[in-house]
Amino acid sequence: LFFNAVLVQRRISNNSGSIAFVDDYSAWVTGPTAESNRDGIQSIIDDALDWEKRSGATFEVNKTSVIHFTRIAERDSDSPFAIRGKDLKPKENVKLLGVIMDQALRFKEHIAGVAAKGLAAAMCLKRLKMASPRTARQLFIATVAPTMDYASNVWSHA
Repeated sequence: LFFNAVLVQRRISNNSGSIAFVDDYSAWVTGPTAESNRDGIQSIIDDALDWEKRSGATFEVNKTSVIHFTRIAERDSDSPFAIRGKDLKPKENVKLLGVIMDQALRFKEHIAGVAAKGLAAAMCLKRLKMASPRTARQLFIATVAPTMDYASNVWSHA
């Protein structure tokens, strides 16, 4: 149950931290520029690889992402990180627990996807023309609302 607990032993502070949920592990560092964060990010990568050796688990480089959150282009960097001899370039967006986060934290791609899924779910209800308003409302609450509401407290401010 606590297989990856060692990974999240970083203290959460203004400068860094980490969280885990089942098999998803996320860690972060903060600083004035992406370049100033390189050492902290590399430390996280090194700690994860050390844990990998001790535990027998495997980190897949193709499932690992780095992103620099900034709205100022001069603070960004596309310098890659090395993991087991493979380059890992920072991405423009990543998916974390089902939420697509972009560098500027505007969530445009995520919101577009949520709107499309919600519309598709609502259009499925359109086929139930004979349903009473009460039944239609219950179906909306059970199918469309959860599709559109997932993690909305994270992205609704964008």
